[in-house]
Amino acid sequence: MSRLAVATVLLVGIVATGCAGPAPVTVLPQQGDGRLVLVSGRDDHGMVAIYQIPLYKEPEASQVVANVVDGTLARVVEIEGQWLRVETVEGPDLTGWVNDFYLRGEARLVGPPPSCTVQVDGVRRDGGTLVVIHELRGERILVETVTPPIVQAWARRANLQELPPQGNSCGDIPPQGQRER
Repeated sequence: MSRLAVATVLLVGIVATGCAGPAPVTVLPQQGDGRLVLVSGRDDHGMVAIYQIPLYKEPEASQVVANVVDGTLARVVEIEGQWLRVETVEGPDLTGWVNDFYLRGEARLVGPPPSCTVQVDGVRRDGGTLVVIHELRGERILVETVTPPIVQAWARRANLQELPPQGNSCGDIPPQGQRER
């Protein structure tokens, strides 16, 4: 298209809309991708700073509708910037908006002491194996390992935690009480 034709199209567009600038764009929230995330109240050092993370009625709002226990799994159902609307998949049925600062898309599989190793799809993995969580069914979670060999398999929910093993300890398995639904 020639420059004259482009200029004509632009001029016609400006006259037709009655304005010289682009039409305002409305940013709509996007649907959540359905992934599972770990709700976390931990600080940069892994210490629990907030035991109950607030869920809000709307993004960036001040009205708290519920509180979620640190270590609870939730499903992402809607995203608006850095705010995500989540629904818990264990513990009480709760729904609300939370800043992504309090969510972890990856977690660790850590087994019992002394080795902290975990069985994933019949393969022994080192304690602290990084995984993405896809589904929860009772006391089992469908995970995908992040480090090779990459596998998608079922593991025990009791072996999922935010942090890798620390020193001689196999870590901080989340409290049992929040898991049952």
